Amino acid sequence: MQNNKGYLFSAKYKRSMKSLLAMLLMVSMIFSWLPPADASIDAVIHIGEVSGKKGDSIEVPISYDSKGTNFSFYQSELSFTYDPAVLELVNEDEVVNNQAYAKYQGVGLTKNTSTSGVIRITMTTQRHIDEPGALYSLHFKIKENTTVVGESSVNLGESTWFQDGDPLPVTGENGKVTVKADEKPVGKAVVYIGSVKGKAGEKVTQSVDTVSLDQPIGSYGVHLKFNPAVLRVTNVTGNRSGVQYNVNNETGSLIVGWSDADGGLNPIPASEIPQTLFKIEFTIASGAVAGEYPVQTIDATVPEHFTVTDVDAIEMNKQFVPGSITVLSAPVTPTTPTTPSNPGSSNSGTSSSGSATPTTIPSASTSEKITVNVTNERNVGAIVSATTIERTTGTDGRKKDEVNLTAEQTSKAIQSLKQAASNIARILIPDVKDEVSELNVKLPAESTSLMANEKMNLYIETVNASLQLPASSLQGLGSDVFFHLVPIKDATEREMVKQRIQNDPLLAHSSANTADFRLAGRPMTIETNMSNRPVTVVLPITEPNLTPKELDKLQVFIEHSDGTKELVKGKIVKFNGTDQSGIEFEVTKFSTFSIVHINDSKGASYIQGYADGMFRPNQTVQRAEMAALISRALLSDNSGQIPAITYKDVPAASWARDAITKVSHAGLMNGNANGIFMPGRSITRAEMAVIIDRVLKKQESPATAMTDATQTDGAIDASDITQHWAKEAVQHVVASGIMTVSGQGKFRPEDAVTRAEAVTMLNRLLNIKSDGDNSPMWKDVPVSHWAYGAIQAASQN
Repeated sequence: MQNNKGYLFSAKYKRSMKSLLAMLLMVSMIFSWLPPADASIDAVIHIGEVSGKKGDSIEVPISYDSKGTNFSFYQSELSFTYDPAVLELVNEDEVVNNQAYAKYQGVGLTKNTSTSGVIRITMTTQRHIDEPGALYSLHFKIKENTTVVGESSVNLGESTWFQDGDPLPVTGENGKVTVKADEKPVGKAVVYIGSVKGKAGEKVTQSVDTVSLDQPIGSYGVHLKFNPAVLRVTNVTGNRSGVQYNVNNETGSLIVGWSDADGGLNPIPASEIPQTLFKIEFTIASGAVAGEYPVQTIDATVPEHFTVTDVDAIEMNKQFVPGSITVLSAPVTPTTPTTPSNPGSSNSGTSSSGSATPTTIPSASTSEKITVNVTNERNVGAIVSATTIERTTGTDGRKKDEVNLTAEQTSKAIQSLKQAASNIARILIPDVKDEVSELNVKLPAESTSLMANEKMNLYIETVNASLQLPASSLQGLGSDVFFHLVPIKDATEREMVKQRIQNDPLLAHSSANTADFRLAGRPMTIETNMSNRPVTVVLPITEPNLTPKELDKLQVFIEHSDGTKELVKGKIVKFNGTDQSGIEFEVTKFSTFSIVHINDSKGASYIQGYADGMFRPNQTVQRAEMAALISRALLSDNSGQIPAITYKDVPAASWARDAITKVSHAGLMNGNANGIFMPGRSITRAEMAVIIDRVLKKQESPATAMTDATQTDGAIDASDITQHWAKEAVQHVVASGIMTVSGQGKFRPEDAVTRAEAVTMLNRLLNIKSDGDNSPMWKDVPVSHWAYGAIQAASQN
């Protein structure tokens, strides 16, 4: 019998192999139909890292990173966890900067914050998100009362995304918020030099104090100047050890300094109560002429001349108040009051000899005589003559000064000025305590004739005003001249002047913004009988810390005694040769003068930050917000004359309805064919280019427009706009320099425009120059920010 075992084994083996191969083929086919497994493993959601201080609003960016795969998704359900003891979501503004929602035609974005410390965000888009980039940002506020300083994590919780139908798990790269320690505020110090009085030949001690100090002082230094012809420093003593000084009595210079030898462990303590820093002992020259002599710093704004630092050697915000030494003249016996006659007496002016009960005698007025120097304006230390002030204190306590520059005093001044090759005489009327209510200056006819003939100009300077009388204006007067100066000190009277000016039609016709109107100095009434002759007036600017731009907006409102009014643009000068600013102008008739600060309405800002002091430069601009910006910056305020345009998604109560109406009527922005404006959607760079293109075309002449069209035909295309619907507008705007292409040759037409980018473009369109001179206005826009100057210029008046 034939053995078939080998054959049977072979056949069975072959059948088994065929079954195995069929199974392997089926398995391979099944796995070939599955989506690539690496899509849900490699691609990640990235959570950014930000920092801020307690109370700051922060935006944590959420972005997609494909990690080089071809993975894409149209829906994401992402969950983020955070520490609620450190962070809190900004209510109703939890998700901002929705770049991907705009770029990929979003159709739905929901958020769930029902669980403390968790936010769940579901976003669905019409197009698959297939490129790495920003999705949106989580908007937090760092809690004011948090005890955490340092890092606090923001993590990705259980999350999924959808490529086609089934959910896939999401891998995340966690982020963090770094809570910065509270920054130490810059301290404030007010240093005050006292004012003392003494007679010629006497020694006086002048105290230099801090009158307001909110942080301890670790060191200070001050460079003082004084009149060496009158004063001589004999000693300087400090309130604590270590005070050093260097004096030069020939030039009138004194440098005093101190630092804590213990390295900040033994500072001058903070206090609202005055504390003495040091005392200066002066000797008044035996031949000193009576008057007031200032003791002040060389320049309080320069640290080399005035410095105050805290215990960490940080320069403090400081203010310097100069002082003075008044050299007294010989005492004058007060005027003896005249006893009034008895009521009913017919002998007016004589005393009654009857026995009637005497009437009550009111307190009599008193007077004193003060000698003041007439100096050479070119050298205030050079005395060319002297005159006398008679200061009278009335029964009501009001003080009045009278000055009479006699012919003899004038002649002496002229001779001394000739020897000094000068032609300007200066009289400074002292009023250290600001107590004089009015000043009367009399120039006899003989004196004015001498000044005119010898071409001597006269400067009359007070703490409230300066008058500069040129010799040409004194020519041929033929009679005595008087000037009556009355500062308006009473607050009620000043408010009446302010209201009168603010409501005057002259301001209404000067394109002024009276909403930002204020007085920048004390109003001053000046009267004279010298009419129709030019006199230069200088008024002190009493509002402190004005910037050069603010000083440039100052004007003088003049209410003439004949009923006419003027608004005069003066010249900013140093008042009476001091460091205080003043405004100088020329007049030919007198009455009441007021320095006013008025903003031109055309200089108003068109964008602002938020109540928390943040500007949010990286936040995207919605279409409604852009309509508002364009309306403010480019269009006149005539919305009441334009019929409202109805969009289905812009309700009548919408905050941006008027702005949207204006830009739509102007043809700068429009809705779609379905009557939808999409006010809440972020505006793209392509849309922005079209808006700017429309503005430029409205501004151009037909010839210019043709030339520009020719130039843009040959423009270099950005690689991402070759087939774009906004290509022509983009080329025009790029050629104008208002928008730019990246170094990689990309225009990024579908990217959302940020607030920083928006102001940069609009400023270029409006020819608004960047302003990098002033202090930062917004906490999140430091000087180092690329758009700092543009944001400053756009958000300030």
